[in-house]
This record gives sequence, structure tokens and C-alpha cells, in this order.
Amino acid sequence: MRIFFVGATGYIGSHAAKRLIEAGHEVTGMARNQRGRHKLEAIGANVFMGDAENLEALNDQAASADVTIFSAQLPSQDQEYDTVASLLQGYSGTGKTFIFTSGTGVLGQRTDGAWSEDTFAEDDAFVTSKYVAKRRDTELMVQAAAKDNVRAMVVRPPMIWGAGYYGLVDRILHSIDRTGSACYIGAGMNLYTTVHVDDLAELFHLIVEKGTSGALYHGVSGELNNRTVAELVAPATRCTSAQRHLRRSYRYLGQGSRPHRAWREQPIAQPPRTKRTGLGTDAP
Repeated sequence: MRIFFVGATGYIGSHAAKRLIEAGHEVTGMARNQRGRHKLEAIGANVFMGDAENLEALNDQAASADVTIFSAQLPSQDQEYDTVASLLQGYSGTGKTFIFTSGTGVLGQRTDGAWSEDTFAEDDAFVTSKYVAKRRDTELMVQAAAKDNVRAMVVRPPMIWGAGYYGLVDRILHSIDRTGSACYIGAGMNLYTTVHVDDLAELFHLIVEKGTSGALYHGVSGELNNRTVAELVAPATRCTSAQRHLRRSYRYLGQGSRPHRAWREQPIAQPPRTKRTGLGTDAP
């Protein structure tokens, strides 16, 4: 299939695009600069030079593809909503495939570092934080597009690791730079669902080929809490781990005080290497 990938130069997109090319698909990625162009050419992708603000050019490129995957990080959730809405309108009535990359962060809860047994499958009800309300609106809009003859689907990746990167470790390293300690919040037992980036790339591949229109997929594999990571990072950097009050959490750990736990229930014809987790059975 011909695939237009908006966000193909990013962490998620570059791995997913590479996997789709390996599977025999023709991928065109969007690049905003020459660095992005070279990155796409290195994995064998075609290049569309542009940006998400030029909706006319974006829609023209999407119209030439069988599938559009959107995983770009835009300046605001409002702009993300408007851009996705425009792309969906262009695909209305065509039967073409549109995949929107969201994240399990929409499930985030404030636990002040405490362990919570709450965990969510794709169709479970949850209370959306005001900080991600527009992202949730975008998810629902994409799923609803299935009624307009768009093969529309949503993917929610969790905390992603692999290829030399893990966001939570980076945040803890930042806390060491600022305080001299590997910080965690409260008891540090707030849990995050995780996935290796190669497993997530395989999930995108399977959804493109076998996903169900209107479905939402959690790309999850395991779980890890803040304190465990901090206590592993601390000796490697020759410092101590330290508990921090929640009020200071955003200064050192960003969104590290809002855990999000998910498990995958939606079936695909052939499941990826990721596995179901959670459902309140994990011990703190």
C-alpha cells in the first residue's frame, strides 16, 4: 500500500515507517527540513517536504495515498484536532485508512506517587483530565469517522523505550542535574505502562494490514514504577535516590506525577509481541 506518514521523522514514526517499508509498503514521510529528509532517505522512504500548517498541501499528499498515519507532535492540541479533522474530511467516503497516534497519557491519574489498581482496556470508561481533553476529542472524532466510510483507527502508545531512549530515565537524569538526587514522587509507586519501540512499530504494521475500522488499540507490554527506575539510575550515576514532595514534581519530573496504566484487549488477526498487563493484579 501507499502510505503517507505525518511524523515519520520522530521517535515513533521513524521506527514504524521503517517496519512498514520492510513489509513491502511504499512509505512517503513528511520532512520539514533537510535533516528530516536525510533521515527518511536513510530508511528508504519517499520524502514530502512540508509542514502540518499547510493543510492544502497536506491533504493533496494524503489524497495520493491509500493510508495516512498521523503521529506528529504539533504545538497545541487544538491545532492537532483541526489538522486531523481536515485530513479526515478529505478521506470521507473513500474507504481509505487513517491512523491517529494518541497515547495512554489520556488515562493519566494524579496519585501523588501512590500505587493504584486502576487500569484500563481500550473501551473502558475513564475521567479525562482537562489537560488532555482536546486529545480525547480527537480520538473520538477519528473513531466516529468510520461511519463516513473511512477505515479510521486510533493507537495509544504508552511510555516507550528502546534504541537508546527511555523518557522516564531522561526525566530522572534531569532531576539529578537539578538536585543531585534521582528523584521520585511520594512513595514512588505510581506505575506506567511501557512498550519497546520495535514492538510498537510492529503494531502499526499489523494495524495497517489487519486493523478494524473504528477500533482503538493500546500498544502496551509491561509496567514499571518511578521508584524502581530512580533506584536503578542512582547507583549508575553515583548519587542517591530521593523522595520529592508533589508540589515540586513538575519542576524535576514533568508529567512524572500522573501515571497511566493500560492493557490491550482489542484483538488483531495476529497479535504483536506485546502482551496484556495489569487489570489490578500487579502487586505494588
